[in-house]
Amino acid sequence: MINMFLIPTYIRRLFRINQESDESRIFLQDQEMIVLVRKVAEQQDRSEEEVITDFARMGWNQYWLRNDLDQCWDSLSDREQEVTALICLGYRNYEIANTLSIAPGTVKAHLQNIFAKFNIRSRRELRHALKDWDFIEWWDRNQHS
Repeated sequence: MINMFLIPTYIRRLFRINQESDESRIFLQDQEMIVLVRKVAEQQDRSEEEVITDFARMGWNQYWLRNDLDQCWDSLSDREQEVTALICLGYRNYEIANTLSIAPGTVKAHLQNIFAKFNIRSRRELRHALKDWDFIEWWDRNQHS
């Protein structure tokens, strides 16, 4: 099950209920896309079809990347998810240890497991991979619930 708060903000905006009807919202989104495609095609001196093909390819790649990240996230234990969230919120190991009432060595062990599950090597890579996720909202919803 997909957690809406972990979906990037710019995508969540598309799902928000609007005052407008679905038809008019779709029309406005279509118009925005047409303008964007034309602008990019003109800037890059390419056909609109080439731009649309590239957009679709990037979207497909992004979809699979997102799916991979979701699977990695789901493979984390509850504590590893908490550590991941705090890392992405900019906490240092000692701050994570204090917040979660665990030893700093335990934080390091969790980080090793997290890095292995995401196939990354650093906190920076983890923050970059999950940069669009809303961990403030996730943290607020998941603490002591």
